[in-house]
Amino acid sequence: MPRRASYSLPSLGVIPARTASDPRESIRGRMLAAEALIPTIDPSADYALSQALASVIGGSAGIVGAQVVSGRELIADLTTLVLDLSERLELTGDERDGGAGTLEELAQELGVASKTLQRWRRSGLCAHWIVEEGRTRVAIYREALARYTAHHGAEIERARSFRRIDGDERRALVEAGRALIAAGASLNQAAKQVAAAHGRSHEGVRLIYLREFGASARRRQRSIERIGPLVERAWRFAIEPSRVAERLGKSESYVRALVDRRRGERLRAVQPSWIELSTFDLPGADETIPFAPAARRLQPLGLRDGNLLEAIESAREIRRLHARESRGHAERDETRAAAMHFLLRRASRAIDALERWPERATVDQIETDLRFALRLRALLVERALVIALGRADHFCDIGPERLPSDELRALARSLVEAVHGVVTAFDPSRQRFERAVSLAADYALAKRLPMRRSTRAAARHSTGVAHALLGEVAQWQAIVDPLAHRRQLVERLVGGTGETAVAARLLARRYGFGGEMPRTIERMAQEDRTTIALMTKRLREAEAVIRRA
Repeated sequence: MPRRASYSLPSLGVIPARTASDPRESIRGRMLAAEALIPTIDPSADYALSQALASVIGGSAGIVGAQVVSGRELIADLTTLVLDLSERLELTGDERDGGAGTLEELAQELGVASKTLQRWRRSGLCAHWIVEEGRTRVAIYREALARYTAHHGAEIERARSFRRIDGDERRALVEAGRALIAAGASLNQAAKQVAAAHGRSHEGVRLIYLREFGASARRRQRSIERIGPLVERAWRFAIEPSRVAERLGKSESYVRALVDRRRGERLRAVQPSWIELSTFDLPGADETIPFAPAARRLQPLGLRDGNLLEAIESAREIRRLHARESRGHAERDETRAAAMHFLLRRASRAIDALERWPERATVDQIETDLRFALRLRALLVERALVIALGRADHFCDIGPERLPSDELRALARSLVEAVHGVVTAFDPSRQRFERAVSLAADYALAKRLPMRRSTRAAARHSTGVAHALLGEVAQWQAIVDPLAHRRQLVERLVGGTGETAVAARLLARRYGFGGEMPRTIERMAQEDRTTIALMTKRLREAEAVIRRA
């Protein structure tokens, strides 16, 4: 049995499970509607998912109307949906004109490889599960193949006219390349010239030359280990990859790929923990859980940090202002915790599936999810510290700010440790956030201050007690939050005018500063109606402006 194809759109991936109890005729109707929809989709266009699938799944699928997907992704997932739905229909090979054939049989008839047919399935060639002689197997109806041929005739002709490189042709290619390289051409230049002369693809000839003339695997690995940290450091300092490539004598594409590989290696060291909730597998969870209003609004409460006396006083002021909003705070805490766990879960699964040379968009999505989870965790930590400092007020008869400096710092460290433990393990389906934090804070206070001594002399602090409460909220924060140390500068410049203000607003949207929600480069390009390459360049220039500010 072939390996099952996966879905790139979660909203479609849940349809087979949701329709498991539907009548067989209803399932057949959905399958035929999906097959009819596929030829009408333009792979290069974008579609609103709910509108595109209205004829297939109706209005009860729970898909968010605002979700926009590419035609290429939609076609690939629809062909997978057709295959999955056909498995429950017990189709036979003679139900359609011309019958059905296996991938191997049809590949032999067309004169192409069976892998080519598998590749065509991602571009709209529908396959079905059929039953023959009591056995179930994947086959393709000749009628479906004829319909695909009508729309992709040129592609099929190219595949049929393709011929493999035999031994004699390979030797001729190698000799021609050796002569060009000896005359001073680079391996890539030689491959391009020889490929054009022999009617072969540039990439195919280049791969042959890499095996014949290229560096060994060990030498390539040593090169990666030597220059990998250098190109990554240059990338984090917003130095253009073209300049790095020129300095190292490498191609720009290689430098960019090496940066992505280094980013992927760093992400593999991230091992976030999360709480599994039953809502994570519901249809449309990707669009609803992280984008709930409470999760999108990342405005902090305003707890002052850096001085413990100011932090204690600001926590009292926050509790006084929000004394009547306990129910609203509880709902926001639960929503933010659920979104945080969902993002950590999605990022962790994507990290496990990372390839050795990952795609840039995949790495960017993982980093954005982790960055978003960090912002939510920071809000929960701040909220928990306000609660914990309130418990300290009740616990200390003289007020925590009247403790000696060393005791006050030790108490703050204990409360921060307790708060982080609660935020990391908080399950919104089983606990109340305020109660969990209060219990953890009371336990930390009881350990740190075993007796209340109201008669002790109160310490007087003339200059305050320097100590940071809202620092790093995860061990892997530095990996995905490179501008964290410039966050205050960016937020201060956002409301101004001029070049620095424009750069600050762009970076605030990118990294989630000033209450903004972190965004991928692809999403920012869509919002600004520009290309990913131009948006990447604008972000690099903005980082350079902020570093000079």
